[in-house]
Amino acid sequence: MAGVYRPRHPERTVLYRVLFHHFERFLAEYEDRFEREFGFFRPIVKEVVERYLDCGNPRCGFARIRCPDCAEERLVMYSCRTRGFCPSCHAKRIEEWGEWMRETLLLDVPHRQVVFTIPKRLRVFFKFDRRLPAKGWAEMIRKVYEVDPMTCPKCGGRMKVVAFLTEYAVVDRIIDHLKLTFVAAKPPPSHVFTEVALPEAEESGAYC
Repeated sequence: MAGVYRPRHPERTVLYRVLFHHFERFLAEYEDRFEREFGFFRPIVKEVVERYLDCGNPRCGFARIRCPDCAEERLVMYSCRTRGFCPSCHAKRIEEWGEWMRETLLLDVPHRQVVFTIPKRLRVFFKFDRRLPAKGWAEMIRKVYEVDPMTCPKCGGRMKVVAFLTEYAVVDRIIDHLKLTFVAAKPPPSHVFTEVALPEAEESGAYC
C-alpha cells in the first residue's frame, strides 16, 4: 500500500462549500429563474445533493475501529454511496462496476469488444439496480486510494471494527467528547473564486 489511510474532509472542498451555502437558495429561486429554460426540477436532484452533504459528516454516524495490538482507535465516517455526483463514492462505484464487468459480464477470451450505449433511463438504472455486488468499504478504499483503512497508523497492526454507531444520542456524545468538527467555510466571492480559489483548488485536487 502507498501509505496510511487519512480520513477525507469533504466539507473543505469547493464543491461541498458551494452546495452547503447556496443550494437552498438555488432551490428557492429555481422556478422563477431557471424552470422556463431548463424544465421542471427533478426531486432526485435534491435527494442526491442532500445525501452528498451528509457524506463524511460524523453527525450521521460512523464505524468505530480498534487495533487489538496497541488499542489505538479511530472513527470512520459513513459515506453517502451516491453514483455520478459524490466524487469519492462515485470513484468507488466505478471500481466496483468495472470489477463486476470483468468477473461476471465479460467472457474470458483473448480479445473482447465492448459497446456502451446510454439507455433512456440510465439514471434509474444506476440508482436502483441491485445486481451489482456490494463490496466492503475497506476493500473499495484500498482499490481506489491505494491505502488500507484497516492498518493501524500507530503500530501497523490490523484494526478491527468493534461497532457501527448510528443512534444520535450516542453519536453526539462521542463527537462532543472528541471535539470533532465538520464545518464548511463559506466560498469566496465569485471574482475571487474564479481568479484565485478555483486555480488553487484544481492544482491541489481539492475542487471535488
